[in-house]
Amino acid sequence: MTEQTATEPVAPAQTNKLVVSLIAVSVLVLVFGIVWLQSSKYEPPKVGKVAPEFSLVDLADKPVRLSDYRGKVVFLNFWATWCKPCKEEMPSMEVLHKNFEKDGLVILAVSIDRVTTTKDIPPFIKSMNLSFPVLIDSWGKTDMPYKRMGVPETFIIDQQGVIREIIIGPRDWTRLDSLNVLIDLLKVTPKTGRKPSPKPSPSRSRRHR
Repeated sequence: MTEQTATEPVAPAQTNKLVVSLIAVSVLVLVFGIVWLQSSKYEPPKVGKVAPEFSLVDLADKPVRLSDYRGKVVFLNFWATWCKPCKEEMPSMEVLHKNFEKDGLVILAVSIDRVTTTKDIPPFIKSMNLSFPVLIDSWGKTDMPYKRMGVPETFIIDQQGVIREIIIGPRDWTRLDSLNVLIDLLKVTPKTGRKPSPKPSPSRSRRHR
C-alpha cells in the first residue's frame, strides 16, 4: 500500500492578496525610480555652470524664458511676499534696476508664492513702487533645477547664460562692495564719491543799503 500526499490548494483570497501586494511594491519602486531620476538629473547650480532654463509668466500673464535675455546680464532673484528679508532687500534692487538697466542689466524677480498667496503679489509690488519685471512660480517649476536654500537667493548670470555669483540671503545693493561682479560684467565704472560743490564766485558781494 503506497502513501499518497496531497497539497492543500491555495485559497483564492490569499492569491489575490499576494498579487495586490506585488503590484503595490512594483508601483512604489517605479514611482521612487521616476522621482530619483527626475531629481538626479538636476545638479545644484554652481558658479561657472550654465543657469538652468525656465519658462514662467509675468504679472500680465505673459510667458517669459530665461534665455530670452541672452546677451544681457541677468540678476535672477527668488523671493516671496511673506519673506521679511526679501522686503528689506527690494528697495536696493530697485535702485540697481534704475541705475544699470541702460547698461544691459535685467532684473528678474521670481516670486515663489504658492497659489494661496499669489493674490498678495500685485499689492506688494505697488506698495513698494517696484518697476523691474516680476515673474510668478506658483507651482514650483524652479524648485528642483535651482535647489534653493531659501529666500531671498540671487543668481548673477552673464551674457552667455553662465552663473557668475550666487548670493544666499539679502544684500544691500546700494553698497559698492556688493556690486563687484555686476560692475565687472557690465563694464561700468560707478561713481565712488560725491561731486565737489561749486565754489562761490569771488566777484559776488553783499548789497548794503
